[in-house]
Amino acid sequence: MDISMKGLRCFVAVAEERHFSRAAERLGIAQPAVTQQLQRLETALDMKLVHRDGRSVLLTEAGSAFLPHARDALESGQMAIQAGKAANRGEAGMLTIGLTPAVPPAHLTDLLRRFATDRPHIRLQIQETRLEDALAQLPQGTIHLALMSGFAPPSRPVQIEAIQLAEEALAVALHRDHPLARRPALDLADLANERFSVIARDALHGQPFGIHGLCQRAGFQARRFAEVHDVTMQLAMIATGLSVGVLPRSVSRYAPTEVAFVPLAYEEPLRTLLLYDRRHVPVGVREILRLAGPATPLLS
Repeated sequence: MDISMKGLRCFVAVAEERHFSRAAERLGIAQPAVTQQLQRLETALDMKLVHRDGRSVLLTEAGSAFLPHARDALESGQMAIQAGKAANRGEAGMLTIGLTPAVPPAHLTDLLRRFATDRPHIRLQIQETRLEDALAQLPQGTIHLALMSGFAPPSRPVQIEAIQLAEEALAVALHRDHPLARRPALDLADLANERFSVIARDALHGQPFGIHGLCQRAGFQARRFAEVHDVTMQLAMIATGLSVGVLPRSVSRYAPTEVAFVPLAYEEPLRTLLLYDRRHVPVGVREILRLAGPATPLLS
């Protein structure tokens, strides 16, 4: 069924004016065009909507029933157009962000706070996801942007751009009464006899950051105390005094008072990256990139 907005506008004008000439004048088009559009609408609906009685126009029973719904359809169509234009101008719409495990909360909260201030009419939606799922969802448009942390950009489709949002050093998180908490700095080798609370391997699948790999390069296997899926629970496990963790230094602002942070002597910084599909960059993503500041795409 092919029903055009032009046909609906012509029908409503004729129905309200009860006259073809006045309807044409109201719409700013020629009377034959009104007649033609109305005939096309009646053909598409397979029903007669109006009939002429001398010089006036009367609605059929079907036309009377159809009129309020035609008005609603025109109003909805206009609202859709206005919403689309507002979204195109960056004044409305929704931005869905995929948040992968181990992203330092500080980077996300600061960015979202500034975005909400600058673009209050764009609704934000945060969706926790694994990196490999985010890389599949970005080309589909089910998420518009993804945040991940690692020592290097992940393997990804060629159309997915990676922009660095921030980088920071790592620290050892441990109970404040732990003997190592008094050190000015720690090496990974100092943790060889410790048990670790870590982000679960299944959550970090495909993400180039993990304590197990760091410890292996330091010459020992990390002994696991707890595997969790978010930083908050990781900190809670460390607060028991039964484990330690390796985390970005900025996480210290969210830590329980029982948890101390000691700088880790590890030269490579942890990078937080913004990932998006360069083929489709909605206004919300462009605004996030602007807030993130000057950045160079990461090629590897």
